[in-house]
Amino acid sequence: MGWTVKEFTNGNNRVVYIDVDSVDGYLEGLIDKYIVDICYRDSSFKIKKAKKYIMDFIDTDDEDRKKGAVAEFFLHLYLNSIDMEQDFLFKNLEENSPKKGFDGVYKDANKEVWYVESKSGAVTSCTHKGKVQEAFRDLKDKFSSTTKNDPWLNAYHHLREINPTDSLLNKFRALSDEYDAGKAIDMSAYNISPCGTVYDNTGTVYSAEDISNDVFDYFNGKDFNKLFSICVTQRAVVEFEQYLEK
Repeated sequence: MGWTVKEFTNGNNRVVYIDVDSVDGYLEGLIDKYIVDICYRDSSFKIKKAKKYIMDFIDTDDEDRKKGAVAEFFLHLYLNSIDMEQDFLFKNLEENSPKKGFDGVYKDANKEVWYVESKSGAVTSCTHKGKVQEAFRDLKDKFSSTTKNDPWLNAYHHLREINPTDSLLNKFRALSDEYDAGKAIDMSAYNISPCGTVYDNTGTVYSAEDISNDVFDYFNGKDFNKLFSICVTQRAVVEFEQYLEK
């Protein structure tokens, strides 16, 4: 298959390691199945339109933007494939601009809410654990109400586009008021999903177990309710672009 997925648990916490080796027939079929929902949360759109949106967004000289967008897409692909409910749009509400809030908000099968942050970089300058740590720091900043943009208002607008009657909107509205008041929000009551993607075309074989243990060790004693961290090795960007161009 085009990717290999390994999962590790430690109490209520979970780490998933994904190695994206190629965009083969299996992975292409998976992308076809979910790409429209990921971008628009509306099955009436065509796959071709979703492909064009992503291709236009990553057609840039800004390598960080490109890496960030591809990393996020594959995270959302995996989370959709395990039947997590996506409560935001991958397509930003402002045309051709990066999101100004969480990289993702999901509900699991038990309707528990998860807040996703994604960080990525080249193997020459980062590690999986390092990027997960960076994503966690970003989540802490958002919960501290010190970011430039209100992540809760952003989450509210995204969810309202998808489901204007969702009761979670009331929570986002209240948390946005807390942000306006400059009040820090206690992250120990929230489920977090800090994720790290490393771009590596060197053929390096990583130990999924070692990566997961490093992540579990780092989060020991940190403040959150539950952890679902995803670490990705991305080796198939060119093949993904070729898929989008089909």
